[in-house]
Amino acid sequence: MIGEVLAGIVLGPSLLGWIDPSAAGEPGASLAVVSQLGVLVLVLLAGMELGREGLRQAMKERSILVAFVEFVLPFALGYSLATALGMNFPQALFLGTALAVTALPVSVRILMDLNLLHSKIGRAIVSVALANDLVAFAMLGLILEVTRLGATSLDTEVLGWAVLKNVLFLGLVFCISLALKGAMRAKPGGLPYFQTLLNKLGGREHGMAISIILALFLGAAAEAVGIHFAIGVFYGGVLITPKLLGEARFVKMRSAVQTITFGLLAPIFFGFVGLNFTLHFGSWPIIVVITVIAFFGKLFGGVLGGVFAGFRGKPLLALGVGLNARGMMELLLAQVGLAAGIIDADLYSALVVMTLVTTLSTPPLLKRIMKGFTARDVLPEIPLNVQEPGG
Repeated sequence: MIGEVLAGIVLGPSLLGWIDPSAAGEPGASLAVVSQLGVLVLVLLAGMELGREGLRQAMKERSILVAFVEFVLPFALGYSLATALGMNFPQALFLGTALAVTALPVSVRILMDLNLLHSKIGRAIVSVALANDLVAFAMLGLILEVTRLGATSLDTEVLGWAVLKNVLFLGLVFCISLALKGAMRAKPGGLPYFQTLLNKLGGREHGMAISIILALFLGAAAEAVGIHFAIGVFYGGVLITPKLLGEARFVKMRSAVQTITFGLLAPIFFGFVGLNFTLHFGSWPIIVVITVIAFFGKLFGGVLGGVFAGFRGKPLLALGVGLNARGMMELLLAQVGLAAGIIDADLYSALVVMTLVTTLSTPPLLKRIMKGFTARDVLPEIPLNVQEPGG
């Protein structure tokens, strides 16, 4: 991701200027369209990697406490910084939200590479990142609504309307989840109903086609109520499980999505982010301040929340560090803010630099902290109702 963003910076107007990212420039406009497909497959893959059971297990481990503290502290710091810099109310809300977000897809990728995804610390990081991203994009919808109405303070009517739209969307996800759960029931002496239906359809791509349709439907539903489509696509990925499609079909589909994502569409999105990057000498102070506050705000927020959730020692420090990777979600948030006119090019560039620094520093710091881990910190926990072979 870092290399792909830097490639966009090199090819964009900041350096060589070979590709024009403006709407009037055809190469940039074409990349903007394709980059949205990169967002779709990235978030879909993140939801598939986590899965319904992983999400349910993470929520049982008091990670909601971490999520609350770990979001509120960076948000308060960002909001205070924006107020001190003389920004207006929507800009202050935006900067607070931008400093509080954690990139769920990037966090999942880092945890997968370190073999921590299914450990207790891995599930905590994923569930907190999920909660943060849900709140962040709900806040983004609120900020866009406030900007559209030209409000200078938080109006209870605007807030209530935004909350209602989120509740309606979650209700839709819950209803679809119940319907799919019924479809996963096995016929007497046979396969589940949904897998039986897939076997009757022609072709080998029907499993992926139905999954994409589900993700697009939830993404469109999210957009219809004012939530960013990535949240809906993520929930679509969560609902796509091996139990729904069948183990073999699920593995093939996930492999295909990974190939498309990391081989083509994700690099285009990250490259397009770099195209919009501009850097002026006078913007360095705000870049440094935002990067420092973002890094330590997330770190201390994660550590403080982890104490309440029962983490101690090296895993506690790893929790704070692991939540610092902003990655794709931060870049997506910044892109929306720039396109909507909420932030200017200087603040956008500061957010891009902050994203690169925090994301690039997370893997080596986590690997260094892992040297002090015990086997219990790394290995997935075995449920109590599972007996050892021969036991």
